[in-house]
Amino acid sequence: MEKDNRFMDYLFNEFVQIERRIGKSQSHRFLSIISNYIEWGFNYDNPEKAQQYARISFSSIEYAVFKCKTDLLDLKGKNEESEQVLMYKLRLKSLQYSEDEIANLLIERYKLNNPTEIISPYGQL
Repeated sequence: MEKDNRFMDYLFNEFVQIERRIGKSQSHRFLSIISNYIEWGFNYDNPEKAQQYARISFSSIEYAVFKCKTDLLDLKGKNEESEQVLMYKLRLKSLQYSEDEIANLLIERYKLNNPTEIISPYGQL
């Protein structure tokens, strides 16, 4: 199954990296690429699971874009997550957020990066 998700992880990571480096003008072209991949691109051992994984990852991107929180998306398949989360927590502390607010924001970040189902900024689809 890992093999089936590698290309989706690559597209996700490219979106996140370009969003951070250049911005929306270049990164949003990956939204159409990912959408086309979901529509046509599953010639794997288990295409239904690969498609569901891609849909969940895409919904995570859409939700982050809609809520203007793309800076909270972590790269997939990298071990940088814990360092990024630690830096985010330190940044929140320096901005004098309370411990409860920091906990809630960390939970929100975790849910954004680890969705278990399709999330939508438009309510239930």
